[in-house]
Amino acid sequence: MKLKRLVTVCAASTFMMTMAAEVVMAAESFNPTQTKSIQTIVHDYLVKNPEVLVEASQNLQKKQQEAMTEQAKVAIVDHAAQLFSGNMTSVGNLKGNVTLVEFFDYQCIHCKKMSPVVSELIKKDANLRVIYKEFPIFGKSSEMASKAALAAAAQGKYQAMHDALLGQDKSLTDEIVNTVAKSIGLNMTKFDADVKSKSVSDQLDANRELAEQLKLMGTPAFIVASTPAGQFKSGSQPTFIPGAISLTSLQDLIKKAGAN
Repeated sequence: MKLKRLVTVCAASTFMMTMAAEVVMAAESFNPTQTKSIQTIVHDYLVKNPEVLVEASQNLQKKQQEAMTEQAKVAIVDHAAQLFSGNMTSVGNLKGNVTLVEFFDYQCIHCKKMSPVVSELIKKDANLRVIYKEFPIFGKSSEMASKAALAAAAQGKYQAMHDALLGQDKSLTDEIVNTVAKSIGLNMTKFDADVKSKSVSDQLDANRELAEQLKLMGTPAFIVASTPAGQFKSGSQPTFIPGAISLTSLQDLIKKAGAN
């Protein structure tokens, strides 16, 4: 987050300085000496008032966030059929009138913190469906874990595998994943075959394509939508949440979606 803010501040600074210079250079009434003086004034002002850059970066971030959210909402509607399907990785009420979709990575710290929040929602709301979208972005270990979870889904034990992997406090390895698979009672011969299967790879590819369409920048990312009888309600306005969110805030969004 600090690096992202630094990059944004630098971008805002460069943008402001460049624009100021271009405006000055474009004014034919200024000679080179005057132009240089104005550029110096702008430079000195920004150095003495760095809060201007912070404010500019915050405004830039806000506009980028708003633009991303609007783009995501359009993409959600356009790709509703793919987003709100996938019973193998769905929990809760499969015909729920509200659906929460989560894109996540098993090695994402914020995803781990959100796991008990999502579990609490499922326990408290009998009309909620949750669809997990495996989106491994932290390297080969994350991809291996996602394949393992999808392989567990083929044996009807996705939720057990999902919870166990997110509950690990160490970096995931093949040994840890296999130990988890055995602990939840999977047929390891079938498990090993399914991990390498085309159907599992195809599912991850489909999730990546969806994430690309939504312009996802990281995990977790959530979508809350009205889905009477488990089907996306045409004309309704889904909510896109690019990041972690509190239990109370999610409950409010789910209640709002259920009232649509």
